[in-house]
Amino acid sequence: MPTDLVLIRHGQSEANIVQRRFKEDPRAQAPDGFFDRHDSEMRLSPTGREQARAAGDWLRAHGLPSFDRYYVSPHVRTAETAASLALDGDWRIDVRWRERDWGEFGMLNAEQREQQFALSQKLKEQNKWYWCPPGGESLATGVHGRFRDILDTLHREAAGQRVLAVTHAEMIDVARFVLERLTPQQWLAQDSDPAYRVSNCQILHYTRRDPVTGALDQRLRWMRSVCPWDESHSWRDGGWIEIPRRRYGDADLMELVSRFPPLLT
Repeated sequence: MPTDLVLIRHGQSEANIVQRRFKEDPRAQAPDGFFDRHDSEMRLSPTGREQARAAGDWLRAHGLPSFDRYYVSPHVRTAETAASLALDGDWRIDVRWRERDWGEFGMLNAEQREQQFALSQKLKEQNKWYWCPPGGESLATGVHGRFRDILDTLHREAAGQRVLAVTHAEMIDVARFVLERLTPQQWLAQDSDPAYRVSNCQILHYTRRDPVTGALDQRLRWMRSVCPWDESHSWRDGGWIEIPRRRYGDADLMELVSRFPPLLT
């Protein structure tokens, strides 16, 4: 694996602003022309550009001024974020790092989703990890498959290198699932916990280098998550977290099972 893998979510986009309105008011209407533009073509807001500049400043101030490989999603908001980092990188536009495809859900506000896709909404409420939006892709298969393919490339071509990718929140969610060896239940628990929120321009730094001794491990064993424009959004004050290698005995598996009481007796 690379020695360092740094993932950055794009800065606040114009779509993020509209989506927040939908959450605050399920009946809110989108601005004129909003749904006439594909999601991949959404620009950053002025705040988003400031967030990206802050992320670039943080990287330079913390010993990460340059990388061996620079990846960016083909979406406009990620390209604008990457350029605004001002790292003078040699960027590779890679479609595998793109946003999750939300299909028809992406064209509707919350009230319209409830009205037109009630069954899909119920499936989403049951389990967001496995759920697939109509005409879109699930995290468990679509996005997960893309990230596993990315890892294959990094294994072959970027061993021992320092890699940066500017991508999207749900791609980072899936990267965390894989790199931190989470179960679907653990992922769901963290998804509902504000302490694990991935803010715009949040920086997730995975490393094989022991933060204390400097010794290299064979795997990406430590991570930190930092929000450069608002430290209160950083995880555990931006400190390093060791990623556990989870194993489960019979009793552990039965403890997981016991959380779901039988429906038939």
